Amino acid sequence: MNLLHQNLFVKIFLSVIALFITLHAVIWIFYTSEVFDRNDEMYVGDLGRVSYQLDSLHPRKLEYTLEKRHLHKENWNFEQVDILTVGDSFSNADTGGLNPYYQDFLATFYDKKVLNLQRFSEELNSMELLIALYNSGWLERYKPKYIILEAVERFALNAHAKEIDWDKTLEEKDDSIIANLKIKDSHIPSLTFINTANYKFIRYALQYKFSKNGYKRIPRLRLSHPFFSPKKYTNYLLVTQEDIKNKSAEDELRVTSLNENLNKLADMLSKLDIKLFYMPAVDKYDLYYDFIIENPYQKNYFFDLLRNEEKNYYFIDTKAILLKALNNGEQDIFYADDTHWSYRASELIVKSSIFRNTIK
Repeated sequence: MNLLHQNLFVKIFLSVIALFITLHAVIWIFYTSEVFDRNDEMYVGDLGRVSYQLDSLHPRKLEYTLEKRHLHKENWNFEQVDILTVGDSFSNADTGGLNPYYQDFLATFYDKKVLNLQRFSEELNSMELLIALYNSGWLERYKPKYIILEAVERFALNAHAKEIDWDKTLEEKDDSIIANLKIKDSHIPSLTFINTANYKFIRYALQYKFSKNGYKRIPRLRLSHPFFSPKKYTNYLLVTQEDIKNKSAEDELRVTSLNENLNKLADMLSKLDIKLFYMPAVDKYDLYYDFIIENPYQKNYFFDLLRNEEKNYYFIDTKAILLKALNNGEQDIFYADDTHWSYRASELIVKSSIFRNTIK
């Protein structure tokens, strides 16, 4: 290769490198840094982060304004509590923003001590944790008056309709049970300006522009009413494919199994004069289903089936409660960019008649 060709090769190589860096810098500065490099302490939702639909973002600052706060393992002094809550991300404030814990609304509105067991592992789900606490004598020791078992709709059957080990126990016999509960880490990764997110942004932007429902993993559906506040996303719904493919929720036998397990747990807890509430957190897709225009996906029948079951526990019908608010034109019951509901939903649910008439 002569000197002329070498110089040409070097120029081409340097030009490609410069173009590569420039492309990443432009996409990062103007787009993807809105999700992965925020310096304003504002939280953005899981759907916005995964889909890169920046117009859907509803940035919100973590803020607590209610008069009373709930207890968790770091600030609980082993005193008796009125209400014990166990659940998944809906119970553990993954949504961020204003007053993200529904437990704080319970503590404030009913003037109760509320302890949230924030825990998850593959070995022990929330129902099994309650069984283990019962069999280990922990519940008898602290005797909360009420237990709220929460589960997001799309995972409820897999978690609680299965065969349950009713003899489940824990080795610890003292308060180390709570100290050893592990909190799932859900932090947003920190990225440099050259990263794969920039490629994904381009790819997904093209899919949402030229495909009817956009990126397959996070479909975008059009709504008949403006249910969200981000200006360019008031009439759009972002949901997960898991919501849409939740065919198991149509299985009446599995819902019956779920109900039988809940009845057995309620009967067990009643021996300690503990009332059980079961609160399935309605999926975003299921809640907004009636307002979707030209919906190519199926209906979810989980709540319809569970309503018809005979229950020994208190059923918190989050879909019915929140659907009433939607029919009244309420905005931001869920965040546009998130699979989780907002503080508006928490307040509506906690103030619902089933809580008002039961919690004394």
